[in-house]
Amino acid sequence: MRYLDRLKLYDGLLDHLVHALKSQDMEQLMPHLDGIMDSAVEQVSEDLQAYAARDPASCGRTELILDTYASFKAALFHRLAHQVWLRGGLVERELIAHRLANAGKLQSGVEIHPAARIGRRFVLDHGFGTVIGETCEIGDDCYLLSGVTLGAAGIADNPGGKRHPSLGNGVEVGAGARILGAIHIGDHAFISPACVITHDVPANTRVSIVNQLQMQRASVGANRGYLGAFVLGERLHLVGELPEAEEITVLDADHHRLGCLTLECTVRERHHRQYRLRNLGAVTPVPRYPLNLRIGDRLQDVTLLDPPGLSHLARAVLKPHILSIGG
Repeated sequence: MRYLDRLKLYDGLLDHLVHALKSQDMEQLMPHLDGIMDSAVEQVSEDLQAYAARDPASCGRTELILDTYASFKAALFHRLAHQVWLRGGLVERELIAHRLANAGKLQSGVEIHPAARIGRRFVLDHGFGTVIGETCEIGDDCYLLSGVTLGAAGIADNPGGKRHPSLGNGVEVGAGARILGAIHIGDHAFISPACVITHDVPANTRVSIVNQLQMQRASVGANRGYLGAFVLGERLHLVGELPEAEEITVLDADHHRLGCLTLECTVRERHHRQYRLRNLGAVTPVPRYPLNLRIGDRLQDVTLLDPPGLSHLARAVLKPHILSIGG
C-alpha cells in the first residue's frame, strides 16, 4: 500500500466541505472547523487504508480510491457530517450535517443518516443502494457491500428511540442483505447476500441462504443437511435432518413473527414432523404474503422461504370463523 499524504487528504476533505455547503454554513462552522477536520481526517485516513488493504481491485492505491471510488465518497461525507452532528454548540448543526449527508448520497447512491455511529476502518465496497439508519451503530473493521439495508423493523410510523441494528466488530454484510430492527449482530458475524435478519445474531455466526433455506449457525459446527417444508392434506409437514426439540414460527414476508398463528405438532418422527395450524383469534392486521417458516434450536436457526402451500393454508386458517385446520 502506498504512502498516504495526509496534508493532501486534509485539503481534499476541505474542498468537499466547501463545495457541499452554503457560504453561511461555512461561516457557522469556522469556530469548530479545526476539531471537525482533525477528527474527520483521522477517520477517513483509516477508512482509506483499510479499503486499500482489503479490496484487491484497488491494488493498494489509496489515491485511486479517493479520486474515483464513488462508494468511498459515502464514507467520506459521513465522517464530515457526523462530526458536524456532534457539535452541540453549533446552532444549525442538524441542517448542515444533513446537507453533507445528502451530498454524499448524490455522489455515491448511498444514504447514511449523519447521526449513525460508525467505527474505525469502515469499508463500504460497491455501496450503491445501501441505507444506514439514524440509530445504527457499527463497530470497527466492518465491511458492507451494495444494496444493504440497516433499517427499522417497520415501514411507516416507527416509534422513536433505538430502532435500527447494531453491528459488532469485524462484521461482513453481503449485497442486498436486510438487517432490520433494534437487534444486535455479534462480532465477526458473516451475513451472506440477500439474507433478511430480524433477530439477534451471535458472534462468529454465518448466516446464508441455501435454496429454500436461510440458515444461521455457528461458523464452526456441523451442518444438519437437508430440511424442507410443505403443506399436504391441510397439514404442514417438516422433513429432513430435524432437531430433537425445535421452536417453529410462522413469519410474514418481512420476517416478522405472526403471533396470531400457532403450530401444534400431531406427528413426531425422526425425519418427519406434522403440524396443525391454529388461529389464536387475535385481532391483527392482514399479514404480508408469502409466508416463511423459522425453525430453531440452541445450535442453529433455519428460515424456510415460502414453503409450498403455507401461505394458502394460513389464509384459510386466518378466516375469522376458522380456529384450526387439519383436525
